[in-house]
Amino acid sequence: MDDTIRALGRVCALFLCRKTHVQATADTPVPSSPLKQRLADFNKLWFATTIGVFGSQVTSLAIPLAAVTLLGANAMQMGWLRTFGNLPFPLFSLFAGVWLDHVRRKPVMVSVNLVRAVLLFSVPAAAALSLLTLEQLYVVVFGVGTLTVIHDVAHFAYVPALVTRKHLIDSNSKLHASHSLAELGGPGLGGLFVQWLGAPFTVLLDGIANLGSALAISRIQTPETTKPAETKQTSVWKEIVAGLHALFDTPALRAIIIASMLLVVFNSAGMSVYLLYLAQDLGLPAGTIGLIFAASGGAAMLGAVLAQPVARRIGVGLAIILGWFMQVVGRLIIPFAGGWALLPILIGAHVLMGVFGTIANIHQWTFRQNTVSDDFLARVTAGHRFAVFGTAAVGSLLGGILGTQMGLHAALILCAVCSLIGPIYALLSPLRRVRTQPGSETAATVLPPPEDELS
Repeated sequence: MDDTIRALGRVCALFLCRKTHVQATADTPVPSSPLKQRLADFNKLWFATTIGVFGSQVTSLAIPLAAVTLLGANAMQMGWLRTFGNLPFPLFSLFAGVWLDHVRRKPVMVSVNLVRAVLLFSVPAAAALSLLTLEQLYVVVFGVGTLTVIHDVAHFAYVPALVTRKHLIDSNSKLHASHSLAELGGPGLGGLFVQWLGAPFTVLLDGIANLGSALAISRIQTPETTKPAETKQTSVWKEIVAGLHALFDTPALRAIIIASMLLVVFNSAGMSVYLLYLAQDLGLPAGTIGLIFAASGGAAMLGAVLAQPVARRIGVGLAIILGWFMQVVGRLIIPFAGGWALLPILIGAHVLMGVFGTIANIHQWTFRQNTVSDDFLARVTAGHRFAVFGTAAVGSLLGGILGTQMGLHAALILCAVCSLIGPIYALLSPLRRVRTQPGSETAATVLPPPEDELS
């Protein structure tokens, strides 16, 4: 079985990037690049990330709107659409993590962006020929999701090697600001383009963005190293288990993963029917829906600025937990918005989620990167995505079922209330005592727990 998996990994490597899978025995030490070169190369990665997530934000609105407005999708079909987008994470994340701990990540990211562009271009092409179906959208989101698994694991593991751990907080804040900028402009412009061009042809923008991202990453010059040669070949399954141990052995990191899973399963359930609720129950046009989602992006830019001050004030662990709690408060507000204040309330809820969600994400990303050694970083990232996005796939189906059985409004309320389980668990865990990021110059990172502490 292990030999089969390894053979498939080599085939994938050859398909995605011809010279990416460099055997460890052929590796030689690569001289480190000066800091100036590294930071210049990070700016290229930052630019690639910005246009990539900008395109993704456009598509995340355009494809569901195509399903709702053009193909007449119902709540269950919307749940399936979101499920197919999340399903690659539990299916492929762990194997991608093992593979990406042994290859150079830059060529992988370039190749993945190119293949994603081809898949995305198929949507407007099919629409132009009047051949677009829900089944094709399922295939496209599954394919794009699979490639995103590979890209995101590679990207997350690549950043610490590119900028060094000393610059991680600053680098992650910049990357998250890019996500925020994309969230600010992407949905708003996406909504407008959906109204002007139609949802399928708006997806074309994401394909173009992937091409631009591939070009920018290909221009990075800082050399990469791969894991040193091992005298004995290790089982793929043993490497997966080792990565999961690295992910779950640290109590605070384990708390982040479990709380994230509890939060995401219900958030995903709510999101699977949310757009349908806005379009059908509230009757909002695509441009207005885009404006509502854009509010999260503008607020997230503020969250990126506030992330470090908030952590200095209350500690890293409590900053993450506070961010999660306030995200849930925003989701609780949404189902009760109505009347003349409908739009301001919805925008206010997204602002709340954008600010505090960003604070939580920056610190939990950085905590994971600082806690885990470089040799395990891809596998740990993959394990995190396997756990969190796997529950998101389950949540998406749950949302479709709840929306069908209870109605969209009741499903949103139930999912928002249940989302509180994750932050409450985190508050009772060792995470609340994490004061600083691992490796910081301050004293103890985690205060000693009492005898009865949940671990």
